Amino acid sequence: MRCLLPLLLLSAMLEAQVARASADRFVAFEHNHTVVDVLYRYGQVNEGAPSGALGPNVTAPRSAWYLEEQRGGATDVIDGVFRDQPDLIAEGLRIFHFGLARQASNGSFPGAAWPFHGIAMFLSEAGPSLIVLQRSSYASQFTTELRWDIAHMRKAAYAMIRTVHGAGKIDDPTKNHRRFEAAIALASVGVLAHDRTLRRWSTIYAWQGIHMARPGGVMPEDGGHDSGYQALGMISATRFLELEASGRLYRSLYATLQRGEAWELSRVRPDGSIDQSGDTRTAGCKETGPSGQCKSVFYAPIFSALARWAAITGDARFARAARQVWVHSGYGGH
Repeated sequence: MRCLLPLLLLSAMLEAQVARASADRFVAFEHNHTVVDVLYRYGQVNEGAPSGALGPNVTAPRSAWYLEEQRGGATDVIDGVFRDQPDLIAEGLRIFHFGLARQASNGSFPGAAWPFHGIAMFLSEAGPSLIVLQRSSYASQFTTELRWDIAHMRKAAYAMIRTVHGAGKIDDPTKNHRRFEAAIALASVGVLAHDRTLRRWSTIYAWQGIHMARPGGVMPEDGGHDSGYQALGMISATRFLELEASGRLYRSLYATLQRGEAWELSRVRPDGSIDQSGDTRTAGCKETGPSGQCKSVFYAPIFSALARWAAITGDARFARAARQVWVHSGYGGH
């Protein structure tokens, strides 16, 4: 036992070093000038209530609310770090706190919609933003809240997996983006909590997303293609690539993204508008959101996915397209 303890300690130290290196690489990726230009230069969430509730949660009862709406705090946290605005960081954490404070002792969220997908959406945004905060000069200022959030998010990750009866299972197998969403949700919380199990589970979902993608670059949604939801999936996938992937997984995911991003680029018109012909979910009011509004062009995910691929590859075509979509959407009207 005496001989084993130093080995265990050394293993833990090495694992912590690897996690720190992954986190630093991820923060550099998010801080790339192309990503900052269209995502964090002006971004801010300001439609919340004093309680921290966002969107429909401002008026929703505890018996029917949406944990995933609280993921909006991620924009404020990252913006606050990159723009040196601690008040904005505090606002983002307050938004997270509203959702996490409703967690039951078993990690679930009573009354929240979509027990798997809702938690995955929330963690896929909250987790990466806390990595940015944890690796910043503001971490010590928010130590207490960071620890509280991470502990609750770790419980949420395990609760998420329990709802589908095991890692690798999912609530809707027809939607490719949910595989990558689950992958970055688990990976980011695993890095924050130093949890090897969550990180291992994350790779299962990443491989599933890779295998589901088509040779021509389409990442299927309900049996077809959708420019908006594919962009959402690629945001999660590029973040996972930079945070967690290595070796064969990195090479396979990179190749999948290369085809997927090229397909996404083909949907961008010269004026920055999006060709939605044939899209299965965000064209022609095929689906509505929690507030009952028609889902239409997902401009923010599209310019975000293109910008992140430009950051990874240095390909100026994707940087130009990201900016064109950003300006056309109205986000870039400053």
